[in-house]
Amino acid sequence: MSGLNQHGSDLVKEIGLANKFYNQNKKNISKSRKSASTLAFAYEKARNAVEYRDEHLIRQAAIERILKRRLFLNQSSDKIAILLIKELTWARYIEPEPEDIIKREKFRNIIEKYRTSEQLVGLCSCEIDELINFNPVNQIIINFVSSIIEVLIDFDEEDKVTKSIQVYIATERSFAKNSEVLIKYKLLKVLLPNWKDQLKLQTTLVKIDNYLNYKYKDLLRRKVLQMTPPFNLIRDLVIEHSNEVGDLVTSEDSLKSKLTEIIETKYSETKNKVLRASQRSIIYIFLTKMVLAMLIEIPFDILLGRINFVVLSINILFPPSLMILFNSRIKLPAKNNTQLMIEKVIDYLYLDINKFKKEVVATKDKENTTNKVFNYVFITTSILLVFGIIYLLNLLSFNFINQIIFLFFLSVVSFFAFRVREISNDYLLENSESDSFWETLLDYIFLPIIKSGQWLSNQIAKINILSFIFDFIIEAPLKSFLEILEQWLHFVRVKKEEFLG
Repeated sequence: MSGLNQHGSDLVKEIGLANKFYNQNKKNISKSRKSASTLAFAYEKARNAVEYRDEHLIRQAAIERILKRRLFLNQSSDKIAILLIKELTWARYIEPEPEDIIKREKFRNIIEKYRTSEQLVGLCSCEIDELINFNPVNQIIINFVSSIIEVLIDFDEEDKVTKSIQVYIATERSFAKNSEVLIKYKLLKVLLPNWKDQLKLQTTLVKIDNYLNYKYKDLLRRKVLQMTPPFNLIRDLVIEHSNEVGDLVTSEDSLKSKLTEIIETKYSETKNKVLRASQRSIIYIFLTKMVLAMLIEIPFDILLGRINFVVLSINILFPPSLMILFNSRIKLPAKNNTQLMIEKVIDYLYLDINKFKKEVVATKDKENTTNKVFNYVFITTSILLVFGIIYLLNLLSFNFINQIIFLFFLSVVSFFAFRVREISNDYLLENSESDSFWETLLDYIFLPIIKSGQWLSNQIAKINILSFIFDFIIEAPLKSFLEILEQWLHFVRVKKEEFLG
């Protein structure tokens, strides 16, 4: 490890220790052919399509969903633990095992600890998910990235503890892309480990909420996001070659060769990742649109005397078509980006980070005359754009409800497309490439629409109609049916064995 800086040396040592104590053999996905498992797995795929969520958060979200449903039925913690293991096995989130008393008991204890309040269900699901597949390597990398970024940036905050926590939170959000509830759980583990006192818990959670709602949180998140591409490459190196990372970093030449190999592979994988994200977004948008059409648009058209099938078709087909159009513009990094990325990785691992020039995060707006003019022009452009769209919709005979739904999906789709496009920037250094004038102009025009979509997306996430339909109208009776089906399959199997015996 000669030549590594302190951060690089610590990373290699901690990864080595983690490899000694962590079983790296990945759980194989169950390939059970039982009807119950097959139906549950198919349902889970459909259920995940109605929510836009990062792949590494899907299992935790499924656990939270199951817990909410079971707690709503006021079932005992022991029964919930048994059924939770069963449902996770059906959905192939965990592999089927013989009756696991130890796992069931651990689940029961965790559920019992958190069931005092509905607000704690998210934290409960995080702890259970961690128990299922705890991987210290991921947390080691997050801590490594946070420690470096803390040295590299500066912002208007005098308290060192608050400063450190805010950089860590921004790293969790931008680099790890973890959910707010997962970040809250991680902070709780640090600030109040092995808690038992409910009063202390509530006090600590209030403190954590204050940290999460920090006044500069969005500025820090954006800044850290700009800095993450080289760290993404370091993460890939560590995860894919954890057992040999110590040998790789002994030579810069061997490390550069391996990094080049990894990043070229990641460019190709990013294409598939973008495609999957696009498909999930399109499915979500299409299903949501169909529900709104059935519940609002068609009844309103009937009330007005006739159904305008042209308008209805446009409103159904336009959102997914727009999503496809946006995603067709996504480009992967050019060749010069590879060299820049590798140079950054070498700097972070070998050079003295403390000698790097700090980047100051501007926390105060610098309002000059030029900026004021640009803001006025931007606001005027946004207003004209909205009125122009409404005028065009009127020409196409869109009624009031049709227009609202069209504008709603235009905003949400634009925001989803923006999020999908961000995936393609995971390995793109800022300013390594420049957009064309027309691309910049298009981004400028769509900025207010994207911002509106972001706000709407946050609001509808709280009242997701599709989620409600799946969770309470479909999932509850389906899972009850699967429980009976599984019992029946077991009965038939036992009788068959008795007959053959």
